[in-house]
Amino acid sequence: MKVPPALILLLALGSAMPLLAQSSVRPGTRAPRYLIRNIGTLSSDVTLGVRGQSINNRGHVHGENTLPAPPGQGKIHGFWWDGHSQQHIMPLSPSVCFSGGMNDRDQCVGYSFAPSNNLHAYQWDAGLSTDVHCGLLNFSKATGINELGNICGTNSRLIGGYIISQFRPYIQDPLGAWIDLGTFGGGTGFAFALNDHDQVVGTARDATEATHGFIWDHVTGMVDLGTLGGAFATPFGINNFAQVVGTSSNQAGEFLPFLWEAGVMGSLPTLGGTEGNAKGINDHGAMVGNSTDAAGAQHATLWATGSTTPVDLGTLIRPGTAWDLTGASSINELGEICGTGTLAGNQRAFRLTPILRRSRLSGAQPGMAGRTNTVFGLGFEPGAVVSLAYGIGLGSTPAPGCSSAFFGIGNAQVTVNAVADADGRIEVTVDLPSGLAGTVLYSQALETANCRLSEVQSQVIQ
Repeated sequence: MKVPPALILLLALGSAMPLLAQSSVRPGTRAPRYLIRNIGTLSSDVTLGVRGQSINNRGHVHGENTLPAPPGQGKIHGFWWDGHSQQHIMPLSPSVCFSGGMNDRDQCVGYSFAPSNNLHAYQWDAGLSTDVHCGLLNFSKATGINELGNICGTNSRLIGGYIISQFRPYIQDPLGAWIDLGTFGGGTGFAFALNDHDQVVGTARDATEATHGFIWDHVTGMVDLGTLGGAFATPFGINNFAQVVGTSSNQAGEFLPFLWEAGVMGSLPTLGGTEGNAKGINDHGAMVGNSTDAAGAQHATLWATGSTTPVDLGTLIRPGTAWDLTGASSINELGEICGTGTLAGNQRAFRLTPILRRSRLSGAQPGMAGRTNTVFGLGFEPGAVVSLAYGIGLGSTPAPGCSSAFFGIGNAQVTVNAVADADGRIEVTVDLPSGLAGTVLYSQALETANCRLSEVQSQVIQ
């Protein structure tokens, strides 16, 4: 459902407020409990393993199935899961198809063998796989796609007159052209993820062929992320506030999870062991990945918003589920997580949905002024009519039709109604005027029939 622009324009009349990290207005940083869903398989009788790669704000998941292939070597096939069943992402040829990233429009990217028997980047949209190969030679792969539809990845580059090929990170610009991100002076680089500002993270080699982690954008180019004291760092995730997560070696040669922000890399604690990896971060600053315990066992790990204390995600699901959660790969703005574990001895992918005391909204996605954005909601009664309210400051505004309910927003503007689907989700399209750039926007939802209010959501409009 679309919010009329005129209603949102009223919000632009207030003065701009200081920039803050996007966050929900909720007390404490304690991790929630979660409901776990088995994402299933493409072919339950023959699937060897399933891996969850990325999750969007609709709660949909992109990942891979490993299927048997003669003479016994596993064949990888990508999938898109809509919350109920997997859909096969058809490869570019009858062969392997690896998963990359996904956006809120359910556009998925990855790489697959093409009819030429070379690996090519693909984009999957509405059931159709398209070859988006951009290499000068025979290799390309796409590893991320943002809400603007721009893609990052790695391609092959010609050196020495077709004799030697090197790999280079790239991004697709808004006009569809491919930009070589370069390296630190060496021959090879790889891109792993990007945000909605076209900031890309990956690894690149220097003149000595040593590997460095980087963040790149159109203005500053490639910036070295540094390390935790060792020789290596690999970033895997970035949010819209240029907070970067990954893994890095320390002076002892241990690989630990890290958070990089504002030019500084800091280590994230593990569950008691000496290894870990942070794979994803949302705009609230919540991070997920894996780490080891004191016995060396690997567990899916959450570092909650505002906290660097690691939490074993397996302790936050109902006991006796037979799941062993070994890794988390992605977290959306509503706090849902996807990852991989074992269920009854089989590798399977999972989605974790937080058990909410109050319904929750995401910020407007991608959270940019002058663009059409989408607000997502979770935890509503199926079929409930939901009203959304917006404002530029905290306060109190009577909720229409509810004598005892007050929005936690000053001078709140109540916009349109949406209807929650069978899973208790809503989606509302919002036009944010350019005048909102740099403003902290607050939003809240109301179930009109029972006067239940959601948490208040705060967000910096960029």
